[in-house]
Amino acid sequence: SYGMTTVLLLRSLRAALLLPSPSNLSRTMSTTTHMERTNGSTRDPGIRDCTVDSISEISPTVKLLKLASKHPIRFKPGQWLDFFIPGTNMIGGYSLCSDPRSPLLELAVKYSTHPPAHWVHKTCRAGDSVQVRVGGDVYMESSSGVRVVLLIAGGIGINPLLSMIRAGAGSDTKYHLLYSAATLDELIFLHDLEEMSVNHDNLTVEYFLTKENVKQLRSIDPVKFHGERITPEAINKLVDNYKTRFDANDIRCFVCGPPPMIDYLSKNVEIKCEYEKWW
Repeated sequence: SYGMTTVLLLRSLRAALLLPSPSNLSRTMSTTTHMERTNGSTRDPGIRDCTVDSISEISPTVKLLKLASKHPIRFKPGQWLDFFIPGTNMIGGYSLCSDPRSPLLELAVKYSTHPPAHWVHKTCRAGDSVQVRVGGDVYMESSSGVRVVLLIAGGIGINPLLSMIRAGAGSDTKYHLLYSAATLDELIFLHDLEEMSVNHDNLTVEYFLTKENVKQLRSIDPVKFHGERITPEAINKLVDNYKTRFDANDIRCFVCGPPPMIDYLSKNVEIKCEYEKWW
Protein backbone atom coordinates (compact mmCIF):
# COMPACT_ATOMS: atom_id res chain seq x y z
CA SER A 1 0.00 0.00 0.00
CA TYR A 2 1.04 3.65 -0.32
CA GLY A 3 1.33 4.01 3.48
CA MET A 4 3.65 1.03 3.81
CA THR A 5 5.69 2.15 0.80
CA THR A 6 6.13 5.63 2.26
CA VAL A 7 7.32 4.29 5.60
CA LEU A 8 9.76 1.89 3.95
CA LEU A 9 11.11 4.69 1.78
CA LEU A 10 11.62 6.86 4.83
CA ARG A 11 13.41 4.12 6.76
CA SER A 12 15.60 3.32 3.75
CA LEU A 13 16.39 6.99 3.35
CA ARG A 14 17.57 7.24 6.95
CA ALA A 15 19.86 4.24 6.50
CA ALA A 16 21.24 5.56 3.21
CA LEU A 17 21.96 8.99 4.64
CA LEU A 18 23.35 7.57 7.88
CA LEU A 19 21.22 10.07 9.76
CA PRO A 20 21.90 9.91 13.49
CA SER A 21 19.40 8.51 15.93
CA PRO A 22 18.93 10.19 19.31
CA SER A 23 21.28 8.70 21.87
CA ASN A 24 20.53 10.74 24.95
CA LEU A 25 17.84 8.87 26.85
CA SER A 26 17.66 11.24 29.76
CA ARG A 27 14.48 13.17 30.43
CA THR A 28 13.91 16.16 32.64
CA MET A 29 11.61 15.15 35.45
CA SER A 30 9.11 17.36 37.19
CA THR A 31 9.59 18.07 40.88
CA THR A 32 5.97 17.13 41.58
CA THR A 33 4.40 13.67 41.30
CA HIS A 34 1.75 12.54 38.85
CA MET A 35 -0.77 12.25 41.69
CA GLU A 36 -0.03 15.80 42.87
CA ARG A 37 -0.35 17.23 39.37
CA THR A 38 -3.67 15.48 38.77
CA ASN A 39 -5.11 15.94 42.24
CA GLY A 40 -8.20 17.73 40.94
CA SER A 41 -8.79 15.46 37.93
CA THR A 42 -11.75 13.12 37.50
CA ARG A 43 -10.91 9.47 38.15
CA ASP A 44 -12.76 6.18 38.03
CA PRO A 45 -13.59 4.94 41.54
CA GLY A 46 -11.82 1.59 41.27
CA ILE A 47 -8.33 0.29 40.57
CA ARG A 48 -8.26 -2.54 38.03
CA ASP A 49 -5.93 -5.52 37.64
CA CYS A 50 -4.15 -6.01 34.32
CA THR A 51 -1.56 -8.33 32.80
CA VAL A 52 1.18 -7.24 30.44
CA ASP A 53 0.23 -8.82 27.11
CA SER A 54 3.31 -7.60 25.23
CA ILE A 55 6.07 -5.01 25.30
CA SER A 56 8.02 -3.77 22.28
CA GLU A 57 10.40 -0.99 21.28
CA ILE A 58 8.87 1.50 18.87
CA SER A 59 11.66 4.10 18.93
CA PRO A 60 15.10 4.44 20.51
CA THR A 61 13.45 6.03 23.56
CA VAL A 62 9.88 4.66 23.62
CA LYS A 63 8.38 1.27 24.43
CA LEU A 64 4.83 0.20 23.64
CA LEU A 65 3.07 -1.61 26.46
CA LYS A 66 -0.13 -3.59 25.79
CA LEU A 67 -2.25 -4.54 28.78
CA ALA A 68 -4.99 -7.15 29.04
CA SER A 69 -7.80 -7.22 31.59
CA LYS A 70 -10.31 -9.96 32.41
CA HIS A 71 -13.10 -7.41 32.21
CA PRO A 72 -13.32 -4.48 29.75
CA ILE A 73 -11.90 -1.19 30.99
CA ARG A 74 -13.87 1.71 29.54
CA PHE A 75 -12.25 5.03 28.70
CA LYS A 76 -12.71 7.99 26.38
CA PRO A 77 -10.15 8.99 23.72
CA GLY A 78 -7.78 11.45 25.37
CA GLN A 79 -7.88 10.01 28.89
CA TRP A 80 -4.95 8.58 30.85
CA LEU A 81 -4.16 5.89 33.37
CA ASP A 82 -2.79 5.94 36.88
CA PHE A 83 -0.20 3.16 36.56
CA PHE A 84 0.70 1.01 39.56
CA ILE A 85 3.74 -1.26 39.24
CA PRO A 86 5.21 -3.95 41.50
CA GLY A 87 7.81 -3.04 44.09
CA THR A 88 7.22 0.69 44.50
CA ASN A 89 4.53 3.03 45.77
CA MET A 90 5.44 5.58 43.07
CA ILE A 91 2.45 5.89 40.73
CA GLY A 92 2.97 6.65 37.05
CA GLY A 93 0.65 8.46 34.70
CA TYR A 94 0.41 7.65 30.99
CA SER A 95 -2.03 8.64 28.27
CA LEU A 96 -3.81 5.83 26.49
CA CYS A 97 -3.05 5.60 22.77
CA SER A 98 -5.34 2.67 21.99
CA ASP A 99 -8.74 2.66 20.32
CA PRO A 100 -11.35 2.53 23.12
CA ARG A 101 -12.96 -0.38 21.25
CA SER A 102 -9.78 -2.48 21.42
CA PRO A 103 -9.64 -5.33 23.95
CA LEU A 104 -6.09 -4.24 24.90
CA LEU A 105 -4.99 -1.01 26.58
CA GLU A 106 -1.93 0.53 24.91
CA LEU A 107 0.61 2.88 26.50
CA ALA A 108 3.67 4.32 24.76
CA VAL A 109 6.16 5.04 27.55
CA LYS A 110 9.23 7.25 27.05
CA TYR A 111 12.36 6.30 28.93
CA SER A 112 13.28 8.14 32.11
CA THR A 113 14.70 7.27 35.51
CA HIS A 114 11.28 7.84 37.06
CA PRO A 115 10.51 4.44 38.68
CA PRO A 116 7.41 3.49 36.63
CA ALA A 117 9.02 4.43 33.28
CA HIS A 118 12.32 2.81 34.28
CA TRP A 119 10.43 -0.37 35.23
CA VAL A 120 8.72 -0.46 31.83
CA HIS A 121 12.02 -0.11 29.97
CA LYS A 122 14.30 -2.25 32.12
CA THR A 123 12.23 -4.81 34.06
CA CYS A 124 8.78 -5.30 32.55
CA ARG A 125 8.04 -8.61 30.82
CA ALA A 126 4.96 -10.17 29.22
CA GLY A 127 2.87 -11.81 31.93
CA ASP A 128 3.72 -9.27 34.64
CA SER A 129 0.84 -7.99 36.76
CA VAL A 130 0.06 -4.28 37.10
CA GLN A 131 -2.87 -2.16 38.20
CA VAL A 132 -4.48 0.83 36.50
CA ARG A 133 -7.13 3.47 37.05
CA VAL A 134 -8.68 5.65 34.31
CA GLY A 135 -8.64 9.42 34.73
CA GLY A 136 -8.69 12.68 32.82
CA ASP A 137 -11.04 15.52 31.86
CA VAL A 138 -9.91 16.35 28.32
CA TYR A 139 -11.25 13.85 25.82
CA MET A 140 -13.23 13.43 22.63
CA GLU A 141 -16.80 12.18 22.82
CA SER A 142 -17.78 10.10 19.79
CA SER A 143 -21.23 11.72 19.83
CA SER A 144 -19.98 15.32 20.02
CA GLY A 145 -21.10 16.18 16.48
CA VAL A 146 -17.92 18.18 15.80
CA ARG A 147 -17.11 18.49 12.09
CA VAL A 148 -13.34 19.15 12.29
CA VAL A 149 -10.79 18.13 14.94
CA LEU A 150 -7.33 19.71 14.79
CA LEU A 151 -4.72 17.74 16.71
CA ILE A 152 -1.34 19.26 17.64
CA ALA A 153 1.19 16.75 19.00
CA GLY A 154 4.70 17.23 20.31
CA GLY A 155 6.82 14.12 20.84
CA ILE A 156 5.26 11.60 23.21
CA GLY A 157 2.20 13.87 23.30
CA ILE A 158 0.94 11.92 20.28
CA ASN A 159 -0.49 9.29 22.65
CA PRO A 160 -3.94 10.66 23.57
CA LEU A 161 -4.38 12.21 20.12
CA LEU A 162 -3.70 8.86 18.46
CA SER A 163 -6.48 7.38 20.57
CA MET A 164 -8.82 10.07 19.22
CA ILE A 165 -7.73 9.36 15.65
CA ARG A 166 -8.19 5.62 16.02
CA ALA A 167 -11.65 6.11 17.49
CA GLY A 168 -12.68 8.53 14.75
CA ALA A 169 -11.05 7.01 11.66
CA GLY A 170 -13.66 6.47 8.98
CA SER A 171 -16.24 8.71 10.66
CA ASP A 172 -17.88 11.87 9.28
CA THR A 173 -15.54 14.04 11.36
CA LYS A 174 -12.40 15.42 9.71
CA TYR A 175 -9.18 14.86 11.69
CA HIS A 176 -6.08 16.90 10.86
CA LEU A 177 -2.89 16.11 12.78
CA LEU A 178 0.23 18.25 13.04
CA TYR A 179 2.89 16.06 14.64
CA SER A 180 6.28 17.39 15.77
CA ALA A 181 9.35 15.41 16.82
CA ALA A 182 13.08 15.96 16.82
CA THR A 183 13.94 13.22 14.34
CA LEU A 184 12.32 10.68 12.06
CA ASP A 185 13.01 7.89 14.55
CA GLU A 186 10.98 9.71 17.19
CA LEU A 187 7.87 9.90 15.02
CA ILE A 188 6.36 6.99 16.87
CA PHE A 189 3.34 5.38 15.21
CA LEU A 190 4.47 6.71 11.81
CA HIS A 191 3.43 3.45 10.14
CA ASP A 192 0.02 3.44 11.86
CA LEU A 193 -0.66 7.04 10.91
CA GLU A 194 0.36 6.52 7.29
CA GLU A 195 -1.83 3.42 6.98
CA MET A 196 -4.83 5.18 8.52
CA SER A 197 -4.40 8.29 6.38
CA VAL A 198 -4.37 6.12 3.26
CA ASN A 199 -7.34 4.00 4.30
CA HIS A 200 -9.50 6.81 5.70
CA ASP A 201 -10.27 10.00 3.77
CA ASN A 202 -11.14 11.86 6.97
CA LEU A 203 -7.53 11.87 8.25
CA THR A 204 -4.73 14.21 7.15
CA VAL A 205 -1.28 14.10 8.76
CA GLU A 206 1.64 16.55 8.56
CA TYR A 207 5.05 15.95 10.20
CA PHE A 208 7.34 18.63 11.64
CA LEU A 209 10.94 17.56 12.26
CA THR A 210 13.16 19.94 14.21
CA LYS A 211 16.53 18.13 14.05
CA GLU A 212 16.28 16.30 10.75
CA ASN A 213 17.45 17.04 7.24
CA VAL A 214 14.07 17.12 5.53
CA LYS A 215 15.23 17.99 2.01
CA GLN A 216 15.09 14.36 0.88
CA LEU A 217 11.87 13.76 2.82
CA ARG A 218 10.22 16.69 1.10
CA SER A 219 11.23 15.22 -2.24
CA ILE A 220 9.03 12.23 -1.30
CA ASP A 221 6.13 14.38 -0.13
CA PRO A 222 6.58 18.20 -0.06
CA VAL A 223 3.25 18.80 1.68
CA LYS A 224 3.56 16.23 4.44
CA PHE A 225 7.06 17.03 5.79
CA HIS A 226 8.31 20.27 7.35
CA GLY A 227 11.76 21.07 8.70
CA GLU A 228 10.60 23.32 11.54
CA ARG A 229 8.57 23.48 14.72
CA ILE A 230 4.80 23.76 14.64
CA THR A 231 4.08 27.49 14.68
CA PRO A 232 0.99 29.51 15.58
CA GLU A 233 1.02 30.75 11.97
CA ALA A 234 0.73 27.19 10.65
CA ILE A 235 -2.19 26.47 12.97
CA ASN A 236 -3.97 29.76 12.21
CA LYS A 237 -3.62 29.16 8.47
CA LEU A 238 -5.18 25.74 8.92
CA VAL A 239 -8.01 27.14 11.04
CA ASP A 240 -8.73 29.88 8.49
CA ASN A 241 -8.85 27.28 5.74
CA TYR A 242 -11.37 25.12 7.59
CA LYS A 243 -13.47 28.17 8.50
CA THR A 244 -14.15 28.71 4.81
CA ARG A 245 -15.98 25.37 4.78
CA PHE A 246 -17.22 24.89 8.34
CA ASP A 247 -18.72 26.98 11.12
CA ALA A 248 -16.14 28.01 13.73
CA ASN A 249 -18.21 26.30 16.44
CA ASP A 250 -17.83 22.99 14.59
CA ILE A 251 -14.03 23.02 14.92
CA ARG A 252 -12.15 21.76 18.00
CA CYS A 253 -8.43 21.83 18.68
CA PHE A 254 -6.52 19.53 21.05
CA VAL A 255 -2.86 20.07 21.96
CA CYS A 256 -0.59 17.61 23.74
CA GLY A 257 3.15 17.98 24.19
CA PRO A 258 5.77 19.58 26.44
CA PRO A 259 4.24 22.29 28.69
CA PRO A 260 6.26 25.14 27.06
CA MET A 261 4.89 24.10 23.66
CA ILE A 262 1.33 24.01 24.99
CA ASP A 263 1.72 27.43 26.65
CA TYR A 264 3.16 29.07 23.57
CA LEU A 265 0.73 27.67 21.02
CA SER A 266 -2.41 28.02 23.13
CA LYS A 267 -1.68 31.71 23.77
CA ASN A 268 -0.90 32.57 20.15
CA VAL A 269 -3.53 30.86 18.02
CA GLU A 270 -6.97 32.07 17.07
CA ILE A 271 -8.79 28.95 18.21
CA LYS A 272 -9.39 27.69 21.74
CA CYS A 273 -6.98 24.85 22.53
CA GLU A 274 -8.01 22.00 24.80
CA TYR A 275 -5.23 20.37 26.82
CA GLU A 276 -4.07 18.97 30.12
CA LYS A 277 -0.61 19.74 31.49
CA TRP A 278 0.04 16.93 33.91
CA TRP A 279 3.62 15.74 33.50
